[in-house]
Amino acid sequence: MKFLSYQRGVGLVEVLVAVLLLSIAVLGFSALQMRAITATDESLVRTKSLTVVRNLAEVMRAYPEAYVTGGATSFNDAAPTDSGAVPTVQAIVGSSATETVTVGGDVISILASGNNCLSTEMVTTGGNNAPKQPCSINQLAARDALMIKKMAADEDIDIAVTMCPGTTAQAIQQQMCVITAWNDTKALLDDGDTKACADSNGIYKTGSQCLISEAY
Repeated sequence: MKFLSYQRGVGLVEVLVAVLLLSIAVLGFSALQMRAITATDESLVRTKSLTVVRNLAEVMRAYPEAYVTGGATSFNDAAPTDSGAVPTVQAIVGSSATETVTVGGDVISILASGNNCLSTEMVTTGGNNAPKQPCSINQLAARDALMIKKMAADEDIDIAVTMCPGTTAQAIQQQMCVITAWNDTKALLDDGDTKACADSNGIYKTGSQCLISEAY
């Protein structure tokens, strides 16, 4: 009986130790699961970003001679050699325009609404049907760029087109960089901004969530 009195509570201690070990194991598994979910989300947004980049690169290749001057939501047609001329795709993506923009005096909308060059209204010329107001190359490039910009915004992806580090000419025919960023990261190549995707040399900043892709 004296020996048995010394064993009182031992079973309870064993249970508590087992529960403690199980709790540690469950916490570790939970942390691993959260890490897996984060990695899956990161992979998904990277896939979406690559889709945006591919689409934008195709638009850039489709309109290599499209250049405009201006800013905000209003632009004018320009030649590549004009002072202040910027590739149309780069200008639209970097502007404050979201769904509509004025190019060459016409309001261009991703919905193709209104009486402008994107209207479906037709006229008959020489026995052939043709658009009443044919679009210029800059207006077509602007609409396609707006659509890509809207696609990125719908996925909470920030997008920008800029000269790649080491290049000296701002031209679609040459090397350009498409930057996509998400969460708190900005689509910038900036030394001073801590939330920029990378520095001015194109080196990713620690903790940045973005992609830099070259397009020609």
